[in-house]
Amino acid sequence: MKRARLVFAVGTVVVVACVIVLAMMLPRPRNSSPETTPNQAVPIVTTVVPKSQDGRVKILGNGTVRPLQEVTLVAEVGGKITWVAEEFVTGGSFRQGQEMLGIDSTDYANAVIVARAEVVQRQFDLLRAEEEMAISKQEWRLLESRTGVHRPVDSTELGSLVFKEPHWKVAVAQLQSARARLRDAEMRLSRTRVVAPYNGRLRTKGAGLGQFVGPGHMIGSYYGTDAVEISVSVSGRDLTLLGDLLGRESPSTRARLIARYAGAEHEWMGVVHRTEGALSELTRTLNVIVRVQRPYERSNVRPPLLVGTFVTAYLEGRHFDQYYMLPREALKEAGEVWVVRGGRLYGQPVEVIQEVEDTVYVLSGVTERDSVVTNMLNVVTDGMRVRAGVEK
Repeated sequence: MKRARLVFAVGTVVVVACVIVLAMMLPRPRNSSPETTPNQAVPIVTTVVPKSQDGRVKILGNGTVRPLQEVTLVAEVGGKITWVAEEFVTGGSFRQGQEMLGIDSTDYANAVIVARAEVVQRQFDLLRAEEEMAISKQEWRLLESRTGVHRPVDSTELGSLVFKEPHWKVAVAQLQSARARLRDAEMRLSRTRVVAPYNGRLRTKGAGLGQFVGPGHMIGSYYGTDAVEISVSVSGRDLTLLGDLLGRESPSTRARLIARYAGAEHEWMGVVHRTEGALSELTRTLNVIVRVQRPYERSNVRPPLLVGTFVTAYLEGRHFDQYYMLPREALKEAGEVWVVRGGRLYGQPVEVIQEVEDTVYVLSGVTERDSVVTNMLNVVTDGMRVRAGVEK
């Protein structure tokens, strides 16, 4: 009996000890403080101060460099190509007036000799006709003085036959015709030499040494290197920022061009030359033409601006007395931003004039005194309390 009581007492003690240990392990309820609970429930937002700027806005666009001048060289006379320049290869460079190739000129040179001989013959005929006309007039006056009778002189559309004036006019016409044939022969002879029409490069080659070509045969494609153009497509809201560029007499507006070569960025300056004046029916964009002078000029700082290069263009648009810069993530739907005023969050409509890469340009709706929210909250209501974090 005593043994049973002892076992019962020990079991009771063990159970009580377990209950005490479990009670100590349970978490104690925390005392809510009216001062800390509201702060823990208020979300934190990151804000940025709008940056004020003035001047012309930049219009961002892209385009491909294309030559200002490009022609297809064709043979104007027929014959065998007897000489070509060393530069007459794809990509070969020529100066204006430099000879590119020559066509066999034997027949054309002989034609010039024959034409010159004919001119000499016609000059002799004219000289003889002038002398005969002068003698006829002298004899007529002598006859009148001897007879004392003044007779009317016959007349035709070509003049008097008595004075041999038609013979003289025929001689004059034949000399003019001979000189014209000489000029034609000399022109055909000069066309046996194909020369560069301006400073440029050969894009494609269509004929070679020893080949027979006829009039109209394509010799090559050639483009100028004194200036290039870039057609920059402008669309959407940026069309309203072109300003004076849409006028008939556009001012000289500068453009900054950037291209990448071998992983490095290089810059060129150009001038907005004109706009094409009509929207593309396919893309509904307006092409602005930027012109760059001396793109192939040698420099130790940057490579030449080659035809076919893809470039990014920054055009100078309209002038604004004041506008503001914001990061793109600050702009929410429907052209609105969220601002923190007095510890509370308010939606603020803004007038966006441009979006370029990661930056938004705003004309009105915010000032430099505003704190604009840049991060997104899961639940946002107008007038809710927030805490502004460290400004960017």
